[in-house]
Amino acid sequence: MRRLALIAATTVVLLAACATDDDTSSPTTDGTKVDTTTSSVASDSGGGVGGEVRLTRIAEIPGAVDVTSRSGDDAIYVVSRNGTVTRILDGNGTLVLDVTDLTSTDGERGLLGLAFSPDGSRAFANYTDSRGDTVIAAFDVDPSGSITRGSLRILLTIDQPYSNHNGGDLVVADDGTILVATGDGGAGGDPDRVALDDTSLLGKVVRIDPRNGATTLVARGLRNPWRIDLHADDLWLADVGQNEIEEVNVLRGVSTVADVVSFGWSAFEGPARFNDDQPVDGHLPPVTWYEHGDDGCSISGGAVAVRGALRNRYVFGDYCSGRIWSIATEGADVSRVLHADGVSELVAIARAHDELYALSLKGDVLRIES
Repeated sequence: MRRLALIAATTVVLLAACATDDDTSSPTTDGTKVDTTTSSVASDSGGGVGGEVRLTRIAEIPGAVDVTSRSGDDAIYVVSRNGTVTRILDGNGTLVLDVTDLTSTDGERGLLGLAFSPDGSRAFANYTDSRGDTVIAAFDVDPSGSITRGSLRILLTIDQPYSNHNGGDLVVADDGTILVATGDGGAGGDPDRVALDDTSLLGKVVRIDPRNGATTLVARGLRNPWRIDLHADDLWLADVGQNEIEEVNVLRGVSTVADVVSFGWSAFEGPARFNDDQPVDGHLPPVTWYEHGDDGCSISGGAVAVRGALRNRYVFGDYCSGRIWSIATEGADVSRVLHADGVSELVAIARAHDELYALSLKGDVLRIES
């Protein structure tokens, strides 16, 4: 393990740049550093649920795309798309996994997601390999929190025809199975028509049993699910749109789903018809959606808050606008409440222990305080 020095600093969160249509992840700088500071971002929500949030920077890790935690360990684990995992505890950062030689950040590739087994003894990673294919791998974790590189065991490899729309997130259910969200393989417009095709693992939610590598389809019809969250047996997915619409989907009671659920892509983009040659029946509509414009152009999911003023609300944002919203997880009213604006390169909002964090691809790891 390599200990990373802390550098105190203060900064102001600036406005975000816009992502291109098929590039939700922009290039990152090399290297890793951990930096602490405090920043606040004003809200124009007019109060509402939660109102303004305060963003406290706890670290700076270039390429940050995911943050998670494990049972029996007070630390948080920050994933860099460059191929590293940093364990942060009491202001100290320690490099606990380095797979930079196994992946690259070309296109939207890289180390994209990490989750731990319920007992914290194993880590599961989602990364693209040197060929650009998606790999789901398992690692042993020692009591100190170090992820043992030499224990790598590949559970699943998925061929990727293009360099984008890799999805990249994964979560672990209480029974120890892994839920992986995959993109439609890339390019634009689902050119190979795989998202609704159950003979392909692209554009799907796939359940993996890590004991034997067995896979099961849970959902279809996804374009590029960028960050997912499992809370109270509901699976929340933020799906990046094509040209006009960004959407949030939810699969209730995911552990008891008997049939494969469809979220509609590429028959639909959000609620709008998209590819006319794809079937229209039997799709689950998005919980909420927004059009490209002032609100942004590339959704960054998303996690359910479990404490504070945002408790039981799904919190998500947009890479292009840097806005952060929340919606109620129950009830008919799913109107968005705006909590913050202008978080530069906002790439993810994720939960570690009982806290929510906003991640910037340029490196800011920001704790959300409501």
